[in-house]
Amino acid sequence: MEGKNNESFWPSYVDIMTTLFAITLVLFAVSFSRFKIKEKQLESLVDEYENIITVYSTVGDIDSTKYFGYNEQYLKHLFTVDVEYQQKEYRIDKLKLDIENKALAERKRDSILQAGQIVKNTIMRLESSDSSKGNIKFLVVIEGQASKVRYDNDDYHNNYTLSYLRAQFLNKFWKENGIDLASIPKCELIISGSGEEGVPRIIPAIVKPSTPEEEKVWIDEESKNQRFLIHIVPVIGNIDVTKEKIEKYKRTSKR
Repeated sequence: MEGKNNESFWPSYVDIMTTLFAITLVLFAVSFSRFKIKEKQLESLVDEYENIITVYSTVGDIDSTKYFGYNEQYLKHLFTVDVEYQQKEYRIDKLKLDIENKALAERKRDSILQAGQIVKNTIMRLESSDSSKGNIKFLVVIEGQASKVRYDNDDYHNNYTLSYLRAQFLNKFWKENGIDLASIPKCELIISGSGEEGVPRIIPAIVKPSTPEEEKVWIDEESKNQRFLIHIVPVIGNIDVTKEKIEKYKRTSKR
């Protein structure tokens, strides 16, 4: 009886182990196949993510110039050249410096042109790079600002209209000198005016002047908001790192 039990046990044990090995092998093959699919999916997402990072890094390169700087508080690449206009003026040839020092005013206008050329070159370089692949465009916002020095005659003559005209005439100044951002296929140009609002703004140390001397100091500081800001925003188009694509990958991996 003992011999018969041994004879029946070992074949059964071998069959069980063979079956378990076969199951393990099948599970390994299925898992390996899924891992390879997942690897390709992740590589695709990484490539697209790297393209996005390259675009943002290239835009960020303008901060290495003396004309732009990144503002961490407002998350903006901002034009850093101080541009002060004469009271109630909006034309580039009516800067405050045109009264004080014409040579310095011309140098200021040259800096404005250099900044515009940097914006144009940055967008055109990205437009021709492999990173965009036709899937990205750029939103350039020229934002005019105005001081809170009183100017509110009517619906057409006020600080809000004035701020828009400053942005409009800056764009005109650039176009007259060969910097036509709106003509770049992947560039969408927005002309705007934030009036007495918008950020960032220079806040005078004296909030409510009570003497003529304080009034003069307040006007001098507040007048520094008679300027414009330049914003460059990459707009992601068909670079397909979307929630729908990720969900599709998840469904595929579960099959």
